[in-house]
Amino acid sequence: MKTKPEMMLWLSDARGQYIPRDFANSFVDRSQHVRGVDGGTWETLEAGPDHEWYWDAWSDVCDNAVVTDENGHEYFIHQDGDCWLVPKGMEWDDHMETFDWPKEEIADNH
Repeated sequence: MKTKPEMMLWLSDARGQYIPRDFANSFVDRSQHVRGVDGGTWETLEAGPDHEWYWDAWSDVCDNAVVTDENGHEYFIHQDGDCWLVPKGMEWDDHMETFDWPKEEIADNH
């Protein structure tokens, strides 16, 4: 049975307004591990929070980036304080107040 990937805490909220900049600088090879972000957006994030379009660029990254790990698992970005990488396919669970894998439907064999 293939195990499902888990959420990953990528950057702590202790980084504050620098989370977007640090996210941009956290990949050795962004072209290999991140898609959906253009060069201009990366440059804006690298410039830091004083850049006029910094938060717009971060919003664009959170909405469009897909991060792929070394095993080929794909993640989207979720930030609510901390910055998380959430495996594609996980869904928000209001009861648990976090992301979880959807419960698999059990077929009715009656």
